[in-house]
Formats: sequence, C-alpha cells, structure tokens
Amino acid sequence: MAEVRVLIVEDDADINQIVATRLAREGYVCTQAFSGSEARLLLGGESQPFDLVICDLMLPGVTGEELVAAIRSRNT
Repeated sequence: MAEVRVLIVEDDADINQIVATRLAREGYVCTQAFSGSEARLLLGGESQPFDLVICDLMLPGVTGEELVAAIRSRNT
C-alpha cells in the first residue's frame, strides 16, 4: 500500500497529538501544524502533496475557512 500523507491542522496541542498518534497507529504519515499560517506554508512548499487535510476552523493566523478555500481554489 502506498504511503498516505495527512496534514493535521489544530491549534490545541493535545488534540493535535491525539489525532496524529491514532492515525500513525493505522499507518498514515502525519504532519502536524498548529496554525493556519503554518499549514499554508506546509501546503505551499510540499514537493509531495498531502492526500488528506484535517483542519480545525478556529485557528490563529489564517482561519480554517480561509485555508480550505485556498486549497479548493488551487485544486480546481
């Protein structure tokens, strides 16, 4: 099975870690971001795109809604 890359965007460190730990146990490769701004940098600089983004809506910096809109506009 090919490696599935997941970006977790959640500013609450405990929740972020719980999600990453659980997904890693299932074999997913997780990258953690703790703000919308950090996620935007990761999404813009990735040579290998993420297969899935799990995103909180209320984030510092760039909001979750803005981040999702940017991802959608880039992928259409």
